[in-house]
Amino acid sequence: MVKFNFYFKVILTVLIVVILLFIGNFLIKFIIEKSQWKSFEATVINVIDGDTIVIDKKNQTVRLLGIDAPEMNHPDYPVQKFAIEAKKYLRKRIEFKRVKIVYNIKEPYDAYNRLLAYVYLNNKLINAELIKGGYAYVYENKKCSKTKEFLILESIAKKFKKGVWKDK
Repeated sequence: MVKFNFYFKVILTVLIVVILLFIGNFLIKFIIEKSQWKSFEATVINVIDGDTIVIDKKNQTVRLLGIDAPEMNHPDYPVQKFAIEAKKYLRKRIEFKRVKIVYNIKEPYDAYNRLLAYVYLNNKLINAELIKGGYAYVYENKKCSKTKEFLILESIAKKFKKGVWKDK
C-alpha cells in the first residue's frame, strides 16, 4: 500500500507539472502574439483601390493585410476585372469614416512603405468583408495571422460565385 501511494503521488505530481507546463506555454504564446499587435483609430481620407487606403494620420497609406483586390493602378497591367467594383465597395464602406487600424509591430510595412494592417469598422473586419463579398482574393504570398479564416471565406465566395468568382 505504501508503494502504491508513493507511485500515485509521483504520477500525480508529474501530471500536474505537465499540465502546468502546457498551460504556461499556451499563455506565453498568447501573450507574445497579443504583444506583437498595436492598434489606433484613424479616419479614412481616400480609397486608392480595393485593398489600399489613405488615413488622416500623417497621410499614411495603408495596405489591407492578407488580401489582394484586382489591380486598378498597376503600371504593368490594365485595370483588372472587378477592380472598379472593389474600389466602390471599399469607398462606400469606409471612406471618411473612423476605423480601427491593427498592425504587427514586427513587420509593419511592405516594400512600398505602406502600413500593413487589418481595418475594422464597428468591430467588423473589412479585410474579411472584401473576401466574403468576392471583392478580393486571399493574399497567400505572405501568410498572415488570419490566412486560414480568409481562405474559408474565399471558398464560400467561390461556391456562391460572388464578385471575382462570378464567371469562374
